[in-house]
Amino acid sequence: MPMVLAERRGSVAVLTLNNPEQYNALGGSLLLELNAALDAALSDSTVRAILLTGAGKGFCSGAQLGGDAFDVGERVTSLLREEVSPLIEKMRGSDKPIVVAVNGPAAGAGVGIALAGDIVIAARSARFVLSFVRLGAALDAGTSLFLQRSIGISRARAMALLGEPATAEQAAQWGLIWKMVDDAVLFDEAFAIARKFAEGPPVSIGLIKAQVEGAWSVPLANALDHEAVAQGRAFVTEDLREGAAAFVEKRPPQFAGR
Repeated sequence: MPMVLAERRGSVAVLTLNNPEQYNALGGSLLLELNAALDAALSDSTVRAILLTGAGKGFCSGAQLGGDAFDVGERVTSLLREEVSPLIEKMRGSDKPIVVAVNGPAAGAGVGIALAGDIVIAARSARFVLSFVRLGAALDAGTSLFLQRSIGISRARAMALLGEPATAEQAAQWGLIWKMVDDAVLFDEAFAIARKFAEGPPVSIGLIKAQVEGAWSVPLANALDHEAVAQGRAFVTEDLREGAAAFVEKRPPQFAGR
């Protein structure tokens, strides 16, 4: 049984973590399959947006404990460097927008994978918990950075050190995610956003993603210069001319990605 399901819905690639008996824990071949599925979606020019979700009642419970994967520290470091970190970096560095639909509990590295998306929507029943401290472990999968960016140092420190779960409602109020929706409409809401991205201007979306990601750690002067360069690239695209024409003509734009 594949541990990651990949399907196409128009220009949207839907990737589903498929280890529901273990709440989509990162065991077995799941990480390898997820990296491969993401690579395939990112390299396919006909894919304009990606939607990531989980099968069953959970989004991702983090590391699947037991076996030989985590029995020595050196192996953990290698696993993170070879499989987890590249996944997070590809999600954050992708030109293509990634929507994450958190359909249930996200724990440990599952929180990091969720927050690596551009737009994160959670079902009302979802929970976010940095379970590392409960196990005597350290943070990983980008959680040490993502939480501080989104909810501030005080809440990030409390979530990390106390290991107490945040509800989907709290996550939305704090700014950890974009919004919470009822469980029954989660996929439809997430897919609607992914489809909107797929119909949008790919070059513009990629430039904005890079700007938001890069501006976090650079001085204002550098951010302004990066904006000037990016805007110069945007203004020579056919999409921008189409967007301007559609605005004047009061019609929906038809972006071609050029």
